Amino acid sequence: MPVFLLSIYTGTRINVGGYDYHVYKYFYELPYFQNPYGYEYFFILLRDFSKFLGLNYNFFLLFLSFIFNFIIYKLFISYSRYPTLSFLIYLSTFYYWHNFTIIRNFIAIIIFWISLKYIIERKIFIYIFLITLACFFHKTAIILYPLYFLLNYRFTKKSLSFLFILSLIINPLSFIVFKLNISFLGLSERLNRYRHIIEHGNFYEFLELLIFVTILLFYFKNSTKKESVLLNLNIFALFIFISFYRFAIILRVLDYFRLGIFIGIPFIIFNISNKYLKYLSFIILCSYLVFKYYNTITDYAIYNYQTWLI
Repeated sequence: MPVFLLSIYTGTRINVGGYDYHVYKYFYELPYFQNPYGYEYFFILLRDFSKFLGLNYNFFLLFLSFIFNFIIYKLFISYSRYPTLSFLIYLSTFYYWHNFTIIRNFIAIIIFWISLKYIIERKIFIYIFLITLACFFHKTAIILYPLYFLLNYRFTKKSLSFLFILSLIINPLSFIVFKLNISFLGLSERLNRYRHIIEHGNFYEFLELLIFVTILLFYFKNSTKKESVLLNLNIFALFIFISFYRFAIILRVLDYFRLGIFIGIPFIIFNISNKYLKYLSFIILCSYLVFKYYNTITDYAIYNYQTWLI
């Protein structure tokens, strides 16, 4: 029932989602096969198939909302020791960004999160198939191929030190990424389109991730194989944040790694042995989530929410 109600809330919105809401609406209402924005092939097919079924833009968003929320529900049930807490963290942080704004990108993100199962089970061909599918919804998914080999790695102090030293070396050279010639899905063309955007990453978000990963490393030895893969997402997220801090546009790929936060925070709280410290940590977390949720609804103007149901 909560998944159903949240899907109705998300899927029946009008004019909420910033600039992207209107761009996607314009794109959706174009005739079949038209693609002035250069969107990926499978997203065009999804739009055209939905139009063929008779869905207008409102019902298209409603359909996606049910799919997104159901998959997130199943992922939290599968991976988190406290699924409800994981969902509250998600709702207070990135839920609106994922479900209201970056629709095309979020389809690729969802596919990647589903594919984590096949990293854990060591089924490389299924993983490669799913990531290739994700690439045909959003080009940035190309960076996910190596994660099949990286996320199962058990870090030592030496390997962690090497990783973060490497990120500090990459940071002043990170502009080179805009000079790469990657023809796959026209990725280089998209990079060149954004090369003029000079904006660094959000320092407070970086600080949150740094503190979180530092705390996480104290509990990392007790993780299961499944938790290790999910928690490694946070280590590589921090590596990417340090490496490309100078270019916020590149840091958008961090959305692929967010699931590690939603699973990792409950993991930490679960592993606090002192019950009073555990309760205190939970209270502090809930207070911080209230603050984050307030910022989220302000940043995305959720207070102006309207629905076509009324």
